[in-house]
Amino acid sequence: MPADETTSANPVGVGAVGLRPGQADDILAAMPRDERFALAAYCDEGLRGQEPGDGSVAYYTDYNVMLQDPAVELILVGGPLAKRRDFAVRALNAGRHAVLELPFCEEAADAERVMKIALRKGLIATAELPWRRDPDLRAVQAALAGENLGAVDGLLCSISVPKPEADARPERGGLLDRIGLPVLDRVNLVLGQVVKSVNAHARRPVAPAGGRESAFLIYMPLRSGGWAIVQAAFGPTGLPCWTLYTAEAVITAGEGRAAVLSGEDVRTYDPPPREETFWERLYRAVRQGAEAPCHPAGIVRAMKLLEAAYESIAPGGPVPI
Repeated sequence: MPADETTSANPVGVGAVGLRPGQADDILAAMPRDERFALAAYCDEGLRGQEPGDGSVAYYTDYNVMLQDPAVELILVGGPLAKRRDFAVRALNAGRHAVLELPFCEEAADAERVMKIALRKGLIATAELPWRRDPDLRAVQAALAGENLGAVDGLLCSISVPKPEADARPERGGLLDRIGLPVLDRVNLVLGQVVKSVNAHARRPVAPAGGRESAFLIYMPLRSGGWAIVQAAFGPTGLPCWTLYTAEAVITAGEGRAAVLSGEDVRTYDPPPREETFWERLYRAVRQGAEAPCHPAGIVRAMKLLEAAYESIAPGGPVPI
């Protein structure tokens, strides 16, 4: 998206907390340094030691003092996971927008508190969710937008994860830890309906997979009467990534293309052409009042479903939502 005429003269002033400039793999490094965003200040509260920069950016040891800096309009929140809710709440209460690094918060209840404060104050609280750019997901969304099919009655999401190499170091946690939130968030986007309960099952690890489980299945009845199933395993599942059932048609998707089967007709949909990036949408939301990217309600819903899945696996049996 080309910059509008006012962009270069009106960048968003950014403050960072729990972060230091120069790191290679955090949200501050991901922020584009262009005419849209300018780093105005940072605070390394929550991090070990103090490492003030070269003076090119204002440095604060006290986060509350940084929040009084009039040049700071938006806060990038990083640092220890246990501190992210507090960092975000303090930013919002000070009238600043907040973009949180992933994981968003320790618990869904913390994320919900952040969301409610942001909504009450009319501010943005969000995170970049890169899995929403998945080609299969975007093809399914294009098919649903292009067809008048009504509600989704049933959904099967089947995820294949490459098997670890025999000599690879086992990753911490199992599949649910690694892909649970991204998968459940995508399912929420496609369904657009309320889940009634979560019933999760796990296959315990076998070498060389490591971790807590090498496969899982989550069954979620919907309050509308429909259902959703998510399954994931190391290696091929033999199923399309997506299968959606509606009253009029069946939609399947895999390898970046969706197919709609309706009677004798088959229509295909590819992912739409390039859309705005997270940061482009964020700029328009801050400066022009456009819809913010990645509404926190979706993040909260996915976190609640994931927590219910963990709870269901432990004793066994469905967990109401």
